[in-house]
Amino acid sequence: MTLWNRSAQDLLEATTSHQPTPGGGSVAALSGAFGVGLVCMALNITRRKQPDQASALQGPLDTLLALQQELQTLADEDAQVFRAYVAATRLPKDTDQEKHARQEALDRAGAQARDVPLRVAEAAVQALGQAGKVLDQVHAEVQSDVGAGAALLLGTLHASLLTLDINLRHLDAGLRATLEAQRQALHHQGTTLATEVLSRTHELLQ
Repeated sequence: MTLWNRSAQDLLEATTSHQPTPGGGSVAALSGAFGVGLVCMALNITRRKQPDQASALQGPLDTLLALQQELQTLADEDAQVFRAYVAATRLPKDTDQEKHARQEALDRAGAQARDVPLRVAEAAVQALGQAGKVLDQVHAEVQSDVGAGAALLLGTLHASLLTLDINLRHLDAGLRATLEAQRQALHHQGTTLATEVLSRTHELLQ
């Protein structure tokens, strides 16, 4: 089952409802995929309007399409991870063996619940880097779309890191410190990149 076969209306209603999925992590990845899509659109339009630029823009386009595919996959993975966690909480715990098996399942689901939003944040940061590189290369009529894509990707970064945060609360201090350091690095890098893209976009639109 994939989120990507559902209509936009269905996804919106599911997100709005009492259903737990798609939740923050999935919606962050969904938004990020569309943010990347806007940057790709700007590249494709530029390649069509300026054929002499087609070859030079193919590399960035391929990189962005790969990141978009990663975000699409992660949107589904986030929903799957939540279902796995709920299933683990419902496992029997009457005997020592059952308690052990249940705890192992919870530990696996918890590790995945931390890994997925971290990977979403990493993809968003990489995409923001690409957006900054191509902004001045795309056709003037679509530079605003690159900026819009960067704005969505910044939202993806913040949303995915918040999803990570809630899954760090019950970790031992050592592992938590390691993941928090990664989190802070991604937050700083992504925010810096997005600020630069958005500032430059505003300059170009004046």
